[in-house]
Amino acid sequence: MKGLARWAKWQLRQWLCRHAAAERLSPEQLQQRWRSARHCLLLCGAGIGDAVMATPVIAALRKRRPQLRLTVIARRGVAEIPRAFAGVEVLSYGERWHEWLGFAQLLRRCWSLRADAFLALQPANTLRHGLIAAASRAPLRLKHAAPPGTESHRDLSCLYHGVLPLQPERHRVEENLDLLRILGEAIPEGAFPPHYPVSAQLCAALRRELQRHFGERPCVALHLGSGRPEKCWTMEGFAAVAQWLEQRGYGVVLVGGPTERRDAERFASAYAPSARVYAGRLDLPHTAALLHCCRAAVTNDSGIMHLAAAVGTPVVAIFQASDPCKIGPYAANALVVGTAGAPPSVEMVLQALARQLTGPSHSDRCSDE
Repeated sequence: MKGLARWAKWQLRQWLCRHAAAERLSPEQLQQRWRSARHCLLLCGAGIGDAVMATPVIAALRKRRPQLRLTVIARRGVAEIPRAFAGVEVLSYGERWHEWLGFAQLLRRCWSLRADAFLALQPANTLRHGLIAAASRAPLRLKHAAPPGTESHRDLSCLYHGVLPLQPERHRVEENLDLLRILGEAIPEGAFPPHYPVSAQLCAALRRELQRHFGERPCVALHLGSGRPEKCWTMEGFAAVAQWLEQRGYGVVLVGGPTERRDAERFASAYAPSARVYAGRLDLPHTAALLHCCRAAVTNDSGIMHLAAAVGTPVVAIFQASDPCKIGPYAANALVVGTAGAPPSVEMVLQALARQLTGPSHSDRCSDE
């Protein structure tokens, strides 16, 4: 059955490259089409971290092209991130097989919109992404090249009028913004860091919730999980962090998604009985508000890491299986410890956390932007 599915996907890719291929355009031709664009589709088709790293493009377009109609396409689980921005239409889709009808309706919607431009933010190298690009029928379609090692038959660059090369040491936030720069938008480096606007109402509700359990004690969030097991620091390491915090009068909250709730509850039972488990109990906007109410966050390389940094919370980001120069938290208030192949020690994490806790507090600022 799996072999048949692979064959069907290969056939579909071949069909797309034959019938929906785009003529490669020069930078001057791309800019000419961009200047006349009135409606742009922005593909943000990955996880929470990728959606957070896409917010600078949304912010840049809202500022530089305020009259441009902007429609963001995102997975259902992360669609709340672009929805937080005023003036942005959001189309969402699911990725499970039983959701194929909803995905077909999304393709039909993209077909009917007849947008002038289609920008695929990273990562955008799946068959679903290619189908969305083809369905857009946009006269300007732009993306980055597939990562090194991608099999040639999986590369659907044939569907795009422009394909930018990847740069190994360049952060994904700036690479996403490079899609606008090649179109003629003069965007300085670092001008648009990731940002997720948190509502004052949610902040107030979560602050009252924390006060019921911890009184006036400041809280620190721990995120034990990640999208890949090899990115996860040891439970014993997080236990040492939790004990260090409790000894100094901080409340500990455990955050994460529904699949991480059981591990968080086991961790609390074994290592931090006074910790409050919110993993799997809050949706994305409430999780963002909770992170904003915390004095700091200690996380693995994960979407929660990017979300915490985007709401202004000081972050200690633990890396051990990926390159923080490429996908680390893109924020001045984030400290990275460890790197690919070299996980940090407990002492390194505690030193970084102590540094973050001695800085100015941020959590009194909430906005309904």
